[in-house]
Amino acid sequence: MMLKWASKINKGDSEAAHYHKIATEYTVITKGKVKMNGKIYEKDDIIVIEPNEVTDFLALEDTTTVVVKIPGANNDKYLVE
Repeated sequence: MMLKWASKINKGDSEAAHYHKIATEYTVITKGKVKMNGKIYEKDDIIVIEPNEVTDFLALEDTTTVVVKIPGANNDKYLVE
């Protein structure tokens, strides 16, 4: 099973540091610019986050992403304390 979605994200939107225990997450930046884990990613970049790898997110510009999680595990997001 695979979960996928496209998201339009406004400049300044963010997600706190978190990780997934089961899924590998593939994020494709189709428009805009983001900062994840201290690195800048832009249009056409692909970010792979493995299970138990911590990530955060900040939109530096209005951004569109496509995210695929394999396997598509619901309730598999854990915030870092």
